[in-house]
Amino acid sequence: MNDENSREFYSQLGFEETDMEDYVTALLFEYEPEGGYVLITDEEGKTPASLRQPVIFSCYRPDGAFLWSTSFKNSFLFKDLWTEVEAPAEKLAAVQKYRESKEYY
Repeated sequence: MNDENSREFYSQLGFEETDMEDYVTALLFEYEPEGGYVLITDEEGKTPASLRQPVIFSCYRPDGAFLWSTSFKNSFLFKDLWTEVEAPAEKLAAVQKYRESKEYY
C-alpha cells in the first residue's frame, strides 16, 4: 500500500491532505463550521504511508490549539469506527468514547 492509496482511502472518509510545518502533510477533517478540525497522521506526524501502520487521531480547536488525541492500530480499525455514524459531531463523539475505553491514549 503506498501513500497515494492512503490519501484515496481517507478522502473517501471525508479527509483532505493539508500542508503542515516543514513540508510535511497530514490528513484533515473539519468537524464544525467554526473551523474545529482533526488530523490523521502516522506516529511521526506525517500522512500515513501504509493503511496497516498505526495512526494518530488528533483533535484541535479552530484557533489551532491541541485538545486531545488517541491512536488506532491501523486505518481499517479507524474506518470501522468512523463510518458507524453520519454526522461529524457523532463521529467525534464515537472516537472520544473509543479513547475513553483505552488504558492509554
